[in-house]
Amino acid sequence: MRFESTRLFLERAQSQHPALVLTPGNVRGVVSICQQLNGLPLAIELAAARVGALSVEQIAARLNDCLKLLTLGDRTAPPRQRTLRRALDWSYNLLSESEQRLFERLSVFLGGWTLEAAEAVGAGDGIDEGDVLDLLSRLVDKSLVLVEAAVEGALRYKMLEPARQYGLERLEARGEAGPVRRRHASWFLELAEEAEPELKGAWQEEWSERLERERGNLRTALSWALQREESQLALRLAGALGEFWHLRGHLSEGRRWLEAALMKREALAVPVQAKALARVGCIAWEQGDYERSIAFSEESLALSRKVGDTSGAAAALSNLAWAALYQNKLGRASMLAEETVTLQRASRDMAGLARALLILGMVAAVRRDYERATVLHKKSLRLARKAKDNFAVILSLALGAFTSLGQGDYKRAGSLCAEGLELSWQLKMKQLTAAHLHILAALAGLQGRPVRSARLWGSAEALREALGTVLSPVERYVYGPHISAARARVDEAAWEAAWAEGRAMKIEVIANYTLSEEVSDSATAPVPEELSAGGQQSLLTPREREVAVLVGQGLSNRQIATQLVLSEHTVATHIHKSLKKLRLDSRVQIAAWIAKQPPLLLGPD
Repeated sequence: MRFESTRLFLERAQSQHPALVLTPGNVRGVVSICQQLNGLPLAIELAAARVGALSVEQIAARLNDCLKLLTLGDRTAPPRQRTLRRALDWSYNLLSESEQRLFERLSVFLGGWTLEAAEAVGAGDGIDEGDVLDLLSRLVDKSLVLVEAAVEGALRYKMLEPARQYGLERLEARGEAGPVRRRHASWFLELAEEAEPELKGAWQEEWSERLERERGNLRTALSWALQREESQLALRLAGALGEFWHLRGHLSEGRRWLEAALMKREALAVPVQAKALARVGCIAWEQGDYERSIAFSEESLALSRKVGDTSGAAAALSNLAWAALYQNKLGRASMLAEETVTLQRASRDMAGLARALLILGMVAAVRRDYERATVLHKKSLRLARKAKDNFAVILSLALGAFTSLGQGDYKRAGSLCAEGLELSWQLKMKQLTAAHLHILAALAGLQGRPVRSARLWGSAEALREALGTVLSPVERYVYGPHISAARARVDEAAWEAAWAEGRAMKIEVIANYTLSEEVSDSATAPVPEELSAGGQQSLLTPREREVAVLVGQGLSNRQIATQLVLSEHTVATHIHKSLKKLRLDSRVQIAAWIAKQPPLLLGPD
């Protein structure tokens, strides 16, 4: 579809302007135009007709008002095809009154919507909730609304961008924009508040993905609430989304929304203020802005204590502990973390307790107290798996890998990192991917592979820059010697070239490359596959081997997910990858393959 749309644009533009020179910038601009216009042929032809009067880049930049821009056309064409607005007028006038009103109301959605959202936002003032499905189906039949592929069993709908802009104009003209946008914002506030507690549990992945799909609508709701000075709604919504922004690495965006919503917080409910302050404090320490993080978190702590909110106080104390750790203030970090642990135990917050124990474990590891760090790693990992909090699981794996590195157990360090890197990449927790890349880069240096080490450091640096984070003082303290040692083993030109190569690698490439390397590194010696009873076994990551064993025992995806504390989606992904790596076609074949493997090879690394 994208190729056809691009070809149509270029053919139309070059037929009118044969001297048009195609440059990489032009082609990127054309692709952007076609994406924004959702491949709509008439809109693409009208946009191409503008080439000459405007550059491709200028056209792309002006498509936020495409109904005004796309007004040229073939004068011999029927009137409704001469401008995009006339074409939409013609389609709109064929609708019944109820269809017109629902079409207008649905235009407030950005990036699509579900049936439930359409019923919540589209019903009222002449449209019953029970009528929405029928009216929506009619709009689909008339091609004003598109049906997207089913997501987790539910269909999703969207409008082409020109139609959405047209519908918004009609909604404004009818005078309904305010009430409809309020219903839209209220619906997404309910969604965010429903998702918030699930983002630390068994449904963490599913809810993160659902909020990711709704980012356009969430932005729209926040923007409207802030513009209309709906301060309570804006702050509740921003606070509820804080964990999502942190998990997914949307740090700069999340901080902008939170700080904007906090501008007029004085008259708002204290718990709402405290939560939002804690959320922005968490993001600020991730970004290396420790002064602001501490200020936000101390204010949140004071408000939480004022209203007796133990959970809120624990969140604020946790932020203060992380900020102290990242600043390499280990004594203060330990003291604050101990206080956090006490509160988390009192409130029986298992996920929160796992994260608090992580801070203590990291303090111990930095102090080279590897025995204590190992104990805390195991405790936090056990709690995190029990709470089904994958964020804490991945961090616990990083703590264990770093501790193993200090103890000289490189095989265990690589194995834990492989699992943590795979899980962080699977769940799109990019700052945790960077954390594991740090450890793997240090590991490569210790194993006498300085070029690989430089490549991994470069990749981690690029990922951190994309996220808007920096290498903290404590990370510079612990990793600086590793970088220097690896750098000393190779000439400067080779080091810089490998570092630059790592920076330029796409994260998908570096993740797959790193995982395949770490799996092969776990073997004690290279053995030809045809001579090895478990030759194919080394192709699988530790987690994939666990899943394969349970498949061999006849467990369903749901049973495997329960036993390993994973989502069913993650289990299905592991099975798919294992089938591909082993060149098998079914679960039955996995079971048969498992039966032939030596038992020792199927055990934990």
